[in-house]
Amino acid sequence: MSKKSSKKRQPRVEAKKQETVVFGYEDLLTELEAIVADAGLRLEEEEAAL
Repeated sequence: MSKKSSKKRQPRVEAKKQETVVFGYEDLLTELEAIVADAGLRLEEEEAAL
């Protein structure tokens, strides 16, 4: 006698499409500059706290 493995079927979940935001070169550069400026401020605050 052979045993058959029974697998329970799981409901199939439809993948949600994620909206893509398109950035131009200038937008990316502006965002990067903002990130760098924010990081600089955080470093100054951490150094002042020491």
